[in-house]
Amino acid sequence: MEQSSIAVSSQLPADEVLSMERLMGLAVFGEKVAARTYALMAELKPEYGLLLREFASMEGRHGTWFHEASKQNSFVPDRKFADNELGYLLAQVDGYRADRDFDALAVLQGFIVECLAISTYDPFVEAAKKYDAMSDCFQAALDEERYHVDWITRYLRLRFFDAEDELLALVQRVNVQGIDCVGGTLMNITDNLQTVGLSGADCAGTMADEYTQLLQSVGVPQREATKNIVSLFMPVMRKYRRGEKTK
Repeated sequence: MEQSSIAVSSQLPADEVLSMERLMGLAVFGEKVAARTYALMAELKPEYGLLLREFASMEGRHGTWFHEASKQNSFVPDRKFADNELGYLLAQVDGYRADRDFDALAVLQGFIVECLAISTYDPFVEAAKKYDAMSDCFQAALDEERYHVDWITRYLRLRFFDAEDELLALVQRVNVQGIDCVGGTLMNITDNLQTVGLSGADCAGTMADEYTQLLQSVGVPQREATKNIVSLFMPVMRKYRRGEKTK
């Protein structure tokens, strides 16, 4: 991990410390949720268990890396903030587990959650160079998140081969709740992203673009993919612009 000349949090503006602790709280505890989700998926599909348990271990390591990088910079990841944001996601995951709905978990974790991670981790790799040991661990995590998405994409493409309508129905069912949860979180951290040098609008745009590309990669035509994403993101964006609760 690289070392920077920037001092620890005690020498940073209070709003930057607050923002970093909220963002790192989401990163640390969000990765733990991701690890749990992949572990649950492994239980539901034992034929993929070995690989999915490895995914779970990788997500767990990400959380450990982020926690250690936070500690090195004297940031304390905000658990309370993270729990408030992630509670909706946990409820959705638990519901699909109870229904033994592997495909819904695959879409939720492999597309929605991973898209949020990629859309924020990617630009943060550069912004994080001002903090000790932060940029390298986010780059390593980003590379592994893309690896996870690649497998989920291949699974869904085979699972729904020549069954576009069935796939769209699954995506719509999962996304109505998932985007409202994860997209709402992205809206809620916009000011925090801005404080640490990122653009919330750019991150949201990247998330929408990533998701559109993923739908196309599993066989959804571009027009249908774009229409689907716009219909999902617009309600969340309207709430944000009106100052309403996004969840």
